[in-house]
Amino acid sequence: MVGAGRGSGTAGVDSEFAFPAELINQPQALIGITGLDTLNNAIHRTIWEALTNARPQDNRPSPVQFRLFSLTQLPRPKLKRGQYDMHIPKGILKRNWMMKHLTIVPAVVVVFYDLDWDDPLWEERKLECTSRVQSIKLALEGRNTKVCVVLIQHKTPLLTGEDVLAAERASALFQAADLSNKSLFILPHTDNLYGYTARLEKAFFELAINYYQHEIKQIKSHREHLNKKTHQYLYVRHQFKVGFFSELKQELMPAHSCYSEAYSQLLEVRVSDTNEFEVKTVAGYVVYKVCRMLFLINRPRDAISQFRAHIEHYRQRMGPTQLIFQHHAWLAKQFRVFAELFDEMVEQGSPAVQTQHPGFYYQIAAKHATDRRNMAIQLCSAVDTYPDPDPLEGKEKLEFYGQRPWRPCKLSAEPLDPDKERQAIQAIQYIEKHHLRHSEIIIDLLGYAVAQFKTYRCLRMRRHLVVQMAEEYFTSKEYGKALTLLMHMLWDYRAEKWGKILDSLLVTSLKCAHLTASLNEFTPLCFEAASRLSPPHSTRAVANLLKITTGEIPEADTSLNQLEVSKASELWRKLFSQSSTEDNNGAEVTVEMANLCVDIGCKIAIIRAAYNSMTVRVMIK
Repeated sequence: MVGAGRGSGTAGVDSEFAFPAELINQPQALIGITGLDTLNNAIHRTIWEALTNARPQDNRPSPVQFRLFSLTQLPRPKLKRGQYDMHIPKGILKRNWMMKHLTIVPAVVVVFYDLDWDDPLWEERKLECTSRVQSIKLALEGRNTKVCVVLIQHKTPLLTGEDVLAAERASALFQAADLSNKSLFILPHTDNLYGYTARLEKAFFELAINYYQHEIKQIKSHREHLNKKTHQYLYVRHQFKVGFFSELKQELMPAHSCYSEAYSQLLEVRVSDTNEFEVKTVAGYVVYKVCRMLFLINRPRDAISQFRAHIEHYRQRMGPTQLIFQHHAWLAKQFRVFAELFDEMVEQGSPAVQTQHPGFYYQIAAKHATDRRNMAIQLCSAVDTYPDPDPLEGKEKLEFYGQRPWRPCKLSAEPLDPDKERQAIQAIQYIEKHHLRHSEIIIDLLGYAVAQFKTYRCLRMRRHLVVQMAEEYFTSKEYGKALTLLMHMLWDYRAEKWGKILDSLLVTSLKCAHLTASLNEFTPLCFEAASRLSPPHSTRAVANLLKITTGEIPEADTSLNQLEVSKASELWRKLFSQSSTEDNNGAEVTVEMANLCVDIGCKIAIIRAAYNSMTVRVMIK
C-alpha cells in the first residue's frame, strides 16, 4: 500500500538529528515556589513578577529560574539502585534527565507565608507555617532538595539587633520548622521590592549550589561500583551528569573537565551496527557541551580544534550503506549547530576573523545537506510504499537519545532482526524521498552562510554562495527567485570581468527568464548571450530576439524539462496576448546596452535620398 499519510513520516526524519533545547540553552537552577496565590492576591502577584523579571546588574542571564509548585506537583524520588554488579545499562543518556532537573526536580523549594513579627495570632500562624514546611519536607522525602521560608511582611524591618521580638520569634520558628538560620528570609512589601528579590535570588542560588554539590558527590560515590567491561555507558552518563550539575552551579572549568572526560569515555565505547547511531548522536551532544564550555572560558581556538577532531573521528562511521544519506544529515547538523554556537559566542565577545568565522561552518553544513540529497536520490528512488506495521512508531517515546524505535534498549552484542531492519530502512527511505524538502534545508544553510560572509566582508565568497542559492532555487523549480539572485550576480561578475563565470550564469539566467516568461530580463540577456556565448546558445539567442519582436514564443534550451517548457509556453502566450490587448504596438522593452557585456555595433546606411518610407539596413558585428 502507498503510505503517503503514515504518522512517523510527516514530521520528517530530521527530528532524529535535532539537538534538544535543554542541551543548547544555558541551564538555570530550578527554584520551586509555593505559597504565592498569583491569581487572587495582588501582593503575591507583584512579588512573583518581581522574582521572574529581576536580573543581575551586569545583564548576564539569571543563574536561577522560578516555577510555581503545588504540593501535589513535587516529584517523588525513584527507588535507589542497590548494587551495580548485575546491572547492564541499556543506553547512554536518558532523554528526560536534563528536562527533569530543569523543570521538574527543584534544587530549592521556597515556602512564602504572610506573617509579621507582631501578628496578634502569632502562635496560630506559626503553627500553620510550620505545618506547611513539614508537608513540603514529607513530599520531598528521599530527595536532597533544600527547603527555606520567606515571610512576607507589611512593615519595614528594623536594623539587625534592634528588634528583640523579631530575633526571639525567628528562633522559635527555626526550631518549630526544623530549619537552619540560613533558611529563613524576610521580604518586606515596600517600594524597593526589586532590591529585596534580587538579594533573595542570590541567597536561593547559594542554597541551590549546595544541593547540586550533594548530587555530584552522590554520583561520584557510584564510581567504585562500576567496571569498564559492562558499565562503559555509565562512565559516560555519570560524567555528563556531573558536568551538567557543575554547569548549573555556574562552574565552567569543572563542567568542561567532566564533559571532556565523558567524551573521552565515549571514544572507548565499542561501536557496532546496533549502537552506531546512538553513539554518534550522544557524541554530538557531548562535544557541543565541551565546545560551549571552551568558548565560555575564553578558549575559542581549543573549541574549534575539538570540533574538528570530533568530525575527523566520526566522519568514517557511516552506518548502513542503505542509509548513508543519514550520515550526511548528521554531519550537516554537527556543522550547523557549531556554526550557531560560534555565532552566539561572537556576539558575546569571542574573536572571529575573515579566515575563521561561522560562515565557513554553515557553508560546509550546506555541502553535506547537498550530499545528503544526492545520496537520497540514488538510494531512495525506487521506494514508493511505506511498511505496515510502522517500524518507526514510538519514536518520540524512546528512553535514550539516539536509539532506533524498532530496537529500543537493544544491547550492542545482540544480533539484529533482518526483517525489522529491512522494514525500518524502507520506512526511513520513504520518508527521506517523500517528506523531506532538501532544497529548503540547503537554501536555509546557504542563506546563513551568505549573511556571515557579508558581515566579515568576504565579498567573493558571498557571491559564490549566492550563485549556489540561485542554482538550488533552480533545482527546486523556483525559477523566479533564482532569476532575481542571478540578475544581481551578473552585475557583479560583469564589473569584475569574470568571463567564464559570467557565461555560465548567462545560460542559467536565460533558462529562468524563459521559464518565467520574464520579457524585461529575457531580452537583454539574449543580446548579451548573442555576443558572448558560442553556438548553439548564441544562435538561439539571436533567433529568440527576432521571435519576441514578432510576438512568437521563444525557443527553449534543449536541456529543459518538456513539462516545464510547456508551462512556460502558456505563460508566454498570456504575456503576448495581454500586450497586444493593452497596446496595439505590443510590449515595449528598453535595453540599456551600456550595462551589458556585448560586442554589438550598429551602423545605419541610407540607401536612397527620398522623403518617404525607406529601408534601413542594420549591420551587426
